[in-house]
This record gives sequence, C-alpha cells and structure tokens, in this order.
Amino acid sequence: MHTSRNNIARNSHQVTAGSNHTTTPQVIGIVVFDGFSMLPAAEVADVFDKANRVLAIGHGDAPAYRTIFVSRYGGCVSSSAHIDVLTQSADFFGKTRALFIASSDAESTAQHGQVEGWLCKAAVGIEEIISIANAGPAGSYASVARSGVRQALELVRQDFGAATLRRVLDMLPDSGLSNFITIVSDTGTSIKQKILESAQWIASNCNRSISITMAAQTAGMSERSYLRHFRAEMGLKPSEHLRRSRVDLAAAMLESSDLPVDKIARRCGLTSGECLARLFRQVRNVSPTEYRARVRLSRIES
Repeated sequence: MHTSRNNIARNSHQVTAGSNHTTTPQVIGIVVFDGFSMLPAAEVADVFDKANRVLAIGHGDAPAYRTIFVSRYGGCVSSSAHIDVLTQSADFFGKTRALFIASSDAESTAQHGQVEGWLCKAAVGIEEIISIANAGPAGSYASVARSGVRQALELVRQDFGAATLRRVLDMLPDSGLSNFITIVSDTGTSIKQKILESAQWIASNCNRSISITMAAQTAGMSERSYLRHFRAEMGLKPSEHLRRSRVDLAAAMLESSDLPVDKIARRCGLTSGECLARLFRQVRNVSPTEYRARVRLSRIES
C-alpha cells in the first residue's frame, strides 16, 4: 500500500547551489507493532543507512536521512523473532519524508488503519505512507523485504537521482533486485541524458537544500565536469537553473493560492519574502505581488 502526500512541501531550509548550509536530515519512520517482521524493517533501514554513506560528502555533519522506529506509545516493541526494538511514541512524531508500516502478518490492514488514525490526531505531515509487511505464508519474508527495499530505493532515486541510487545499489545484496539494477544501469546513458535528468531533479527538488556536490552526484560526475557539461547542455549554470526553478514554483503558487509571499518564499526554499521578491524581479522583471495582480486581472478580463 503506497500513499502520496503533500509532495510540494518537504523538510527544507534555504536552497543555494554551492551553499555551505547543513541539510536537515529527512526523517524516515518505521512503524512497528508487537509481532512485526524484523527482516523487512531491517532491510528498509539499511537502504537509508547506505544512502547516508554515499551522500556523506556535501551534507556537512548531518546525514541525509534519519531513520527512527515508531509505535503508538513508544518504548520496547517485540518482533516475531522476540527481538526488542526501542521506539518513539507516535504522539511526538513530526514531519517526515516517508512512513513505512511494518505490520504483523495477519493484521496489516487493520494496523495500517490504526496508523492513519494516529497521524490524523497528531496532525503531522507525512509525504509517503508505505506498507512493507503484507507477508502471508511462511517463506514469503524475503519477497516482502525486497518490496520494502524497492520502495526505499525509489525514495532515494526521487530525492537524489539515479546516479546516487546506483551507488547505493552497489552496496546492497543484489538478490531479487536485478530488474531494478537494470533500470538504473549506466549502459547507453549519454552525458546529455544525465544532465537533462539532473536538471529535472533540480527543478523537482528546488524547495529543498541542494549543493553543487549533491547535484553533481545525481549525474555521477565530479563537480568540475558537471559544471562544464551542465552549461554546455543547458546554456546556463546549475545555480541559475535552480533560481529559475524556484521562481517557476513561486509563480505557480502565486497563481493558485492566496498564501502570503513570505510563506510562498519558504515553500520555495528561500528565507524571506524579500529574497523571493528580489529573485522574482531578476528573472521576470516584476514583483511577486504585481505578478499575482496581473494574473488575476487577466482572468477577470477573459
């Protein structure tokens, strides 16, 4: 079971290509119940641990992901293998990139509903909710674990691109992942295609904290090579592409919402309305307020 939520607003601070700001780790929650299957949960946690190792450069002292185990009331929860896991209470669970639900075998559907209830009461922001424990007959645990791993790998690909994903895959056992590995293989991928994919990644993640090192990782290139190829293929620097992507995102929000400019600025990875106004004028030769007024006037006239 896989539910998308609030894909625009993510855990983010100011986004500047080449920035020295430390990236806030994205929280990955693994919800567990008494009798949960340890293998799927451990496999998922391992993916994000490997991603942290791959992404160590460019993230300052903070990891890219922070994985925590969660239960309704916190404390120790016992797995089906009688291994106790220390968990955090759902009442204190904050904004998170994804929530994996490691249910016990026979009660996964009911327990998924319980989690939905907790989240509604806590009013927390969850971008993805993923069930990783629909295990049935004995002997199916390996396939369940692989399913959780695939979901975790897909999140890494969304967040940091195919090049980072390839490096994470190199660190994982490949059993059951052959198709996934083929999809992200470098075979036949041209420099132009890598740059275009990286540019798309920047645009899709412009509300997050992105450095040149991180952007270069999405293309599997050194920073120097990446900067040279990006400018050759795109006709502008990655930092300028990031600026324009932010303005495009802000323009879409100005058109479709009544949010204050300050709030839109923060949702676009900027620190203030003044910063957005300055950037907006540089790119579109008009202030955000004037842009919104023009759009609304044109709608009335049409």
